[in-house]
Amino acid sequence: MKSFKGQYLGAALRSFVRALHQSEAVLRQILRNHGLERIDEEQWYDLNTARSIYYTVGAQVGERSLHGVGLQMIDAAQFPPGIDDIRAVLQSLDAAYRMNCRGPEIGAIICELEGDHTASVTFATPFPCALTRGILQGCARKFAPDALIEHSREGCVDRNGPSCCFHVEW
Repeated sequence: MKSFKGQYLGAALRSFVRALHQSEAVLRQILRNHGLERIDEEQWYDLNTARSIYYTVGAQVGERSLHGVGLQMIDAAQFPPGIDDIRAVLQSLDAAYRMNCRGPEIGAIICELEGDHTASVTFATPFPCALTRGILQGCARKFAPDALIEHSREGCVDRNGPSCCFHVEW
């Protein structure tokens, strides 16, 4: 598995706190198991800790909940200003990722526009597929509610692949 080194902004990490707000006991347990009492939105956390938290949410609460965390990311994490349509949000994903994740080996998000209403988005990041799929769907839902998102048949980080690639059509 690819090695990642860096830090992750608490504002983005708090998306899992918001998603699990009704499961206070589970939330406290996950934080405690990672040596934390709470998530400070202004603080930077070790990337491996953030990664472990997201994988723990998936394992203990389920991929559906982890997907829900990703859906909320557009409202929780920092994004560049001036985003007003789906093309802009897709093209800004790597910049947004770098606003919330920093370090020498953090991976990348690559968007290739394929036509007027299609794009390919590759998440070569340390995070689980359900989370990245949720992030992508949350971004699309905000600007193109009827967008269709399909996971490529080639590779998946959950199956030890280097990335997850999605085809987006709107």
